[in-house]
Amino acid sequence: MSHSPSSAELSVVLVAGTGPSGIARTMQHLRAQTARHRMEVLIVAESSAGFDLAALGGGDFAACRIVEVGPITERGAAAASGMLAASSPIVGLIEDHSYPEPEWAEALLRAHAGAWAGVGPAVCNANPASVGSWVNYILSYGGFAPPQAAGERDLLPWHNSAYKRDVLAPFADRLGPLLEWEGALQAELRSRGHTLYLEPTARTHHSNVSAAWSTVGLNTQRGRILGAQRAQRERWPAWRRIVQAAAFPLFPLLQLRHVLPQMQRVPVPESMRTRVTLGVVATLGVLAVGEAWGLVAGEGDAVARMEDYELYRARHLSRHDREASLALAPVA
Repeated sequence: MSHSPSSAELSVVLVAGTGPSGIARTMQHLRAQTARHRMEVLIVAESSAGFDLAALGGGDFAACRIVEVGPITERGAAAASGMLAASSPIVGLIEDHSYPEPEWAEALLRAHAGAWAGVGPAVCNANPASVGSWVNYILSYGGFAPPQAAGERDLLPWHNSAYKRDVLAPFADRLGPLLEWEGALQAELRSRGHTLYLEPTARTHHSNVSAAWSTVGLNTQRGRILGAQRAQRERWPAWRRIVQAAAFPLFPLLQLRHVLPQMQRVPVPESMRTRVTLGVVATLGVLAVGEAWGLVAGEGDAVARMEDYELYRARHLSRHDREASLALAPVA
């Protein structure tokens, strides 16, 4: 992995798919980090045109640079370009719709003093006034919701965790695809004997898809990917994939065994709990349909379709959440 000298201990990669305005809130949270003077911030963008690093607070960090990659159509490839350009021994990812608490970076660095290949944070819900947000938060990040116990994990929060740069070196030529579905990277790290660690004192607040139709689209594509990967992993012949897909009505029941315990500990407001529970059950049905589709037809363009939900999160917020996000005061 190529890199240039820097005094920073942690490089933070932030993909700016929608330009400088799309990362302004996350940059304010990075500026508020207690360890900001130990951080290098790498903003991955189509070009540096329109970016004013001084206005974004770039001077508050040990280093702040733009990594130009041309049109951003694949978040994994863009993130990989930033990670490959990093100069620090620890390389972390943060999304433009994720807002870390001030001790996030310091806690990640402290945990990385151990032998862990990757360290991840606890994840809170950044748009908790929406039923749709709680549904997607529970299904994606419920396993990382505070309170959490520190310790070794098989899985860390995707796109919001930090890795030792040296352990990523063997994956340099295919880091983009591995980051596209980050669980694949984490699985490969574990298969090579590396370990992953959840550090709950590192916290970030994640803005979740909350528009109803976007929730359907996101989880259809997610289910398709899961189904295709399962069929490939198990090496099922066509007849087995068809039989398995025909059993899709049972999928939500199997998933509920894992989801229900998470729902009990996630701090959903009491006034919303019934609607959120119904929303989770309905969305598990959507996931099941997507998984059956993936079992029979394969992954197709599902990963590419999911890019829109990740790179352009504001499009997929409910009207209330969009208005609330615009009204937020800057972070000091």
